[in-house]
Amino acid sequence: MSRTDFESFYFEKELASVKGTNVQVVSFCGKISNNNAFEISRKINVIFDENVYNVILDLTKLEYINSVGVAMLLTMIKTVDQHSGKIMIGGINHFLETVIKLMELPNKVGIHNSVDEAKTLW
Repeated sequence: MSRTDFESFYFEKELASVKGTNVQVVSFCGKISNNNAFEISRKINVIFDENVYNVILDLTKLEYINSVGVAMLLTMIKTVDQHSGKIMIGGINHFLETVIKLMELPNKVGIHNSVDEAKTLW
């Protein structure tokens, strides 16, 4: 597992085998705000350093996300799509549930209650 730290936010990524497929499980923790969003968006592509474009995002510990963070999530979804990958959200908190509904994500982005559920339904 690797961790990338920013001011009041970090993400961890771990390569997992899910039903015979390499998947990056990425956990966002903390707040994406005006103080750190641009730095995060410049460095978020380290998620794809191993050229694995199948992703499960765990957002249960993401406390806040601003509009730059939302745009970053949409860019990640587009990157995954451009590389014929698959992306799922494996857990969101109550605050993010509202934000995610407002984002109108593409139908192919599955939203699940937990990382384990996302892996089961992969």
